[in-house]
Amino acid sequence: RVVDLSVFLPGPMMTVMMADQGAEVIKVETAAGDPSREQAPFEAGQSVWFRNLNRGKKSIVLDLKSDAGKARLWELIDSADVFVEGFRPGVMQRLGFDYAAVSARNPRIVYCSISAFGQHGALAHHPAHDMATQALAGFLSVNDGPDGTPVVPGTASSDMAAGLTALSATLMALIGREASGKGDYIDC
Repeated sequence: RVVDLSVFLPGPMMTVMMADQGAEVIKVETAAGDPSREQAPFEAGQSVWFRNLNRGKKSIVLDLKSDAGKARLWELIDSADVFVEGFRPGVMQRLGFDYAAVSARNPRIVYCSISAFGQHGALAHHPAHDMATQALAGFLSVNDGPDGTPVVPGTASSDMAAGLTALSATLMALIGREASGKGDYIDC
């Protein structure tokens, strides 16, 4: 079982690939839902973006600031193999679901944090998405128009690379767990 608290692209891309291969993925959303539910284009009243990244998942709404929401998330964690979150560093700790707390309750869990700049370092607490990280890496210059004017990339390559890297690390941690009996923490 995979418990997925991620939104937008990197985490949902990672977990949709797991769902495509038969994993039970439970997507935990706030009452407002994953923001990509409102992202165009739409087909038959649904965001194509959201549908493509969340197919095959079970979606539930939990208020993680309420006692009932926290209790239900703990129930999911108890039987989970993988836990995925994509919040800024510190959010999961404030909610009481950081790696230390989760692994203390379920030592076999593989816990994957996906963020723009990792959990530690000078930029860790800065929010960012694909285009900002492409710009900082210098990759946006590859997408200049014929006249040298910067253009918006046609592919969210940084977010996609994060999803693939997180998937690879998670799968390797699951293999490692078979040998050690213990889960692991991934900071992607």
